[in-house]
Amino acid sequence: MSNSLLVVGPCSYAPERFYVLKIIFNEFLGIDYMYEEVPTVKYVEIRVIDDPSKVIVWPDLFFQIEPVKWLTPKSLPIEPLRIWHVKEDLPEVVLAKPNIPIIFGVNSEGWLKQVENKIELGIDIAGSVFFILTRYEELVVAERDEHERFPAKASLAYRAGFLDRPIVDEYIEILWACMKRLWPGLRRKERRYRIWLSHDVDVPLCAAGKPWIMVLRNAGGDLVKRKNISLFVRRVQSRLLNEPRVDPCNTFDFIMDMSERYGLKSTFFFKAGSSNPLYDNDYSLGDPWIQTLMQRAYERGHEIGIHPSYESYKDEKTLRLECERLRRVAESLGISQECWGSRQHYLRWENPTTWQICDESGLDYDSTLGFADHVGFRCGTCHEFPVFNLRTRRPLRLRERPLIAMDGTLLAPQYMALRPEQALAWIERLSSICRRFGGTFSLLWHNSSLIESWQRNLYLEALEVAVK
Repeated sequence: MSNSLLVVGPCSYAPERFYVLKIIFNEFLGIDYMYEEVPTVKYVEIRVIDDPSKVIVWPDLFFQIEPVKWLTPKSLPIEPLRIWHVKEDLPEVVLAKPNIPIIFGVNSEGWLKQVENKIELGIDIAGSVFFILTRYEELVVAERDEHERFPAKASLAYRAGFLDRPIVDEYIEILWACMKRLWPGLRRKERRYRIWLSHDVDVPLCAAGKPWIMVLRNAGGDLVKRKNISLFVRRVQSRLLNEPRVDPCNTFDFIMDMSERYGLKSTFFFKAGSSNPLYDNDYSLGDPWIQTLMQRAYERGHEIGIHPSYESYKDEKTLRLECERLRRVAESLGISQECWGSRQHYLRWENPTTWQICDESGLDYDSTLGFADHVGFRCGTCHEFPVFNLRTRRPLRLRERPLIAMDGTLLAPQYMALRPEQALAWIERLSSICRRFGGTFSLLWHNSSLIESWQRNLYLEALEVAVK
């Protein structure tokens, strides 16, 4: 059977519709399709070209919004969201949980109705996927935290209880299960689970070359708060000798050793500039020790990326200059990569500005989109995807690698404030879900969060549960 599909639907919001259908069918499922516009219909219809007698239909709701309401609160989903007990109607589908919230949908005679060769779905698949992937609500909802970030707790996913599941992947799995019912011979693109480890190099060294007042303050914390005499000695010794090799934050060889033990690559995101002295002044790419570190990571088979400065997330000139600086230094060190990516400092991100300026700066991917205050699936998926600018209504060359979990999010007192065993349970749960959907478990762990033995042990346990 041919895998080619004919998709019939309305002509409203054509750029948005073409983008999301390409994501669903080409990018995620790996199936070719043709789209036929019919101005009078308010549904989407799918047929296999070689077998047109069978059809799947879903309502077209989100892309029927009046233009005057687009990107306004009136276009947001109505809450509380309704729930579909999917497994009762579609037991063969792959899901994170048996029930699923409906972002946009209509339930006239059930969420799934099958009569012979026709399946009617009540979910607006395309509209819901578009809404989550493009982070539509983040351009509508004004709430921000102290770093001007959209917080997890302001998101629909958090309020409706689906931040811990890749709802975009689940909606596509529902569609795929329906397609397989009608066309058992259809084939989709194979996707395999992988782990992507990344490390934002915020503080490469925390004693060597640092002001004594800062070192002594932290050393006092080693004795009083952490009750760690060994760490106290190492910190003071590193400052006395100005020796990076014994610096507590110099955990890079440990990181690379552990990645290589499990057959993984690490990506190290380095700063290449300063735009806010309160948050950026820690090191320079001109530092010979930093350059040696970059070169050693590359020679061991790991990757280099950029960790743009605090204000760069909405400043194209600053971001472009920092990207150029990193590339110049990398070239001088013999570092040659086909793919260059970024993660914004403090996970600062503005929709769609940051994506647009990353694209214009020549970056291949971004990996900023995880919430700082709660782990989970901010983009609703554990798969990399090409992004869309909601303002210009155009797809970009840039791809997003969603960030699923970060050490600070799990452990920091201002965020989830979990105990190590609780953090490990979250890592095991999220990585297991990514495995179920053949996705990528993206884990960010800072070199400066591996200073104490319990931190290193937690990191090793995290790798163990993610790899198993």
